[in-house]
Amino acid sequence: MRYLPLSKITEKMFLAHSVFGNDGRVLLKKGTRLTSSYLSRLEKMDFSDLYVYEAPDETWDCTGPVSDRIRAEAMQVLWQSLIRVVERKPLNDQQMSFVIEGVLKDVLRNEDCLYDIIDLKTADNYLYNHSLNVCVISILMGKELDFDRDGLKEIALGAFLHDLGKAYIKSAVKKLQELSLLDTVQIKQHAKRGFDILRPNFSSRVAQIAYQHHEREDGSGYPLGLIGIDIPVYSKIVAIADSFDAMVSRRVYENPQWNEQALEELEQESPTKYDPTVVAALRRSVALFPIGSVVQLTDGEQRVVVAATKTRLILQKTGQLSDLLELPTDDFTRIEKRVL
Repeated sequence: MRYLPLSKITEKMFLAHSVFGNDGRVLLKKGTRLTSSYLSRLEKMDFSDLYVYEAPDETWDCTGPVSDRIRAEAMQVLWQSLIRVVERKPLNDQQMSFVIEGVLKDVLRNEDCLYDIIDLKTADNYLYNHSLNVCVISILMGKELDFDRDGLKEIALGAFLHDLGKAYIKSAVKKLQELSLLDTVQIKQHAKRGFDILRPNFSSRVAQIAYQHHEREDGSGYPLGLIGIDIPVYSKIVAIADSFDAMVSRRVYENPQWNEQALEELEQESPTKYDPTVVAALRRSVALFPIGSVVQLTDGEQRVVVAATKTRLILQKTGQLSDLLELPTDDFTRIEKRVL
């Protein structure tokens, strides 16, 4: 199993991670043989990389902490919610609560779980996948910080809906250097708009997460310029999860960082921008080398990460399904570097 750019995928390979539309529909199922026609369509949809099996009998799982069924339901609910916002209709809070219960159940079912995948985003589906990723990462961070289940559900709801105020912003995917002053003002308004949308139907904590997820410890954030002591920890969790997922994503104006690079940058910006305790919870919640990463060992051998948990990392020799190396996650001394 590999995470490969489309240019390196051949018709002998099989899809290892289902591809979803923005409305939650499965466009291509896991296990589909990747024909030239499929690859051409995916390229037109702006997909740049995919998880693939190099042999039909591979069984390693790269679904991530959330099952395909729950992912589809969550994306559908968010898609419908954005439409309701634009149409100025009330949100279906019961529907959202139901789908977040499913996300929570999936994420919490495995004590050893990490956020372990490289996500498949395009400019078109970024908001949907990003919102779900921030939700999952925030749950894992909240668990590390000893929130009870009710607290985790509020964090999950706030994280899932933190960017709902972007429903009105048509320019949010422009290149950074092309943004006008009006665009910048509108983008910065999405936090307040999200708060206003959520406040009538959700708890103050959920609404505040949308309002405060761009605030920073030193007061340099927006929209209120709060300093660390005035920012609740649940908002700090979502702020850091939001920053991390953005940093490891392919965006129109910036190349993605590897997990370890993003973690190091967030740590370097602590405590100025981010709370060090919450950043430490993030480090304990995400895989340093996610599934599909290729690493080089100290002896020069290259291997693919096929499983990553809190306690172990399993590396497979390329093309040899039975040749596995297991490393404890507290000892990566045999890994020299990650390979492009």
